[in-house]
Amino acid sequence: MISKKAISREMTILLVGGNGSGKTTTAIELMNGRPYKIIYANELDNFDIYSYPKEYGLIVEEVGFKPNTKKIVNIINVKRKYLVLTSLNEKDVSKSIVNKCKRKMLGKKDFRQENMVYSPNKNVVKSKDMGIFDLTLEWLKNKNRDEVCQLLKHNKPADIQILSWVEPNINTETISFVDSIKRKWNKEYFYEMLAYSYGGTHRGKLKFNKRRTYSPVPKICRKLNLKHNEAYLVKSLLEDNEYKQYVINKLDKDECKILGLKKPRKKRETIRKLKMSELI
Repeated sequence: MISKKAISREMTILLVGGNGSGKTTTAIELMNGRPYKIIYANELDNFDIYSYPKEYGLIVEEVGFKPNTKKIVNIINVKRKYLVLTSLNEKDVSKSIVNKCKRKMLGKKDFRQENMVYSPNKNVVKSKDMGIFDLTLEWLKNKNRDEVCQLLKHNKPADIQILSWVEPNINTETISFVDSIKRKWNKEYFYEMLAYSYGGTHRGKLKFNKRRTYSPVPKICRKLNLKHNEAYLVKSLLEDNEYKQYVINKLDKDECKILGLKKPRKKRETIRKLKMSELI
């Protein structure tokens, strides 16, 4: 929380947050009741900071979108007191601006939804941009299949990826036909078939495919200059002490453990400090 004293100590504040996070509301509160002007960063060409009243506050919105960077830096240098900048994210803001500001992160929570609670005919705004986890959740639990279809078409997940994520939670027969047409027909049709192949009635915890464990044998064979189908020879070759020592030197500790070998630890050279009495 930025105190109202902070803005009065000639500090420029940069408020960073998503849409509906309260950037403008917070900036107005920091004006501490004095007159202020709100202007966008890409509309500063005709703004003259030198003719602007010193006792007035100034809020510059969206300094990460097509800003006049030189003009903003000049405004920060001239008017440090009661100056607040806002941006959707920090990465789009020029470093020359960021380095001159005290940053405050407001997060991505959309507080506009809370203001709609008391509206009897409210429409909840739902973001369509989703990751694979959220898409899987929607596909399994959302009974509105038209909405699921729109989400799939909007996000365009890879066919094999979305099928592998939903498969552990349902009967495989449910998506068997969808799986058979994934590369044969239009992708839009694939998403429609996938959306309407299930009713969204899943209950309980979600299950996901575990990452497959890979065999270390091919890697060991490559290090020992053997082919993969020659792995059965290693056991008999290890009976030779010279080859055994070669293997120990060639492989690391974990690979030696797989073959039942013990790799000796490297001895560290210790340097002992001599006392003055020993030098005399």
